[in-house]
Amino acid sequence: MKAKLNLVVVLMLVLAAFAGPSTASAGGGLGLSFKGPSAIASFTNVSGCLLTETFVIASEFDHRDARGPATTTSFASVTVSQFDLCADTLVLYAYGTASPLAPGALQISKKLDTARLITTVPVFDEISGGSFALSVDLGWTATGPLSRQQTTTHFHTPGCISNGHMQSRSRPAGASGTISDGVTDFTPETSISASLDSVKSGTVVIGCS
Repeated sequence: MKAKLNLVVVLMLVLAAFAGPSTASAGGGLGLSFKGPSAIASFTNVSGCLLTETFVIASEFDHRDARGPATTTSFASVTVSQFDLCADTLVLYAYGTASPLAPGALQISKKLDTARLITTVPVFDEISGGSFALSVDLGWTATGPLSRQQTTTHFHTPGCISNGHMQSRSRPAGASGTISDGVTDFTPETSISASLDSVKSGTVVIGCS
């Protein structure tokens, strides 16, 4: 459940950033919907005093608002941190997003049993203030059965109505491969957690400010 909620939150934030503001429909409401698959993985590795943690999410989804036609958005986001356990010091905290992805860079099977991501993600390191590129080549393989979830929300106060609906499918998975800056491989071991997901969600808001 926690992984699923995290996925929905991430996708909604990304959607808000890429989609822009909605426009009013004929009925005076604001409509927003999206649907598409995603691949997520977390990695942890300890080598000597150095603890490395890496998080990856990649997705390709269609979104639309009251303006009508759907727009396709694709992205891959990577966050890498390294902590010196002996010196008790954070030595690297880099993050970034690549969007849109090149055609074929992200491939997720319709059954959510396999996925592959091959791309380059520019990242910024808060510790050094520098930027660099990460080459990503990861594969996902499902390790468990498909689960489904459906959620409907209603919110109604004087002058404000909000209705939302979400359908999701998810499989636990294992992920492995490389995320490298050309010198260091930040994912030398398989993932500690990973999933393949598909979400379809829609929200209509009327009269809320």
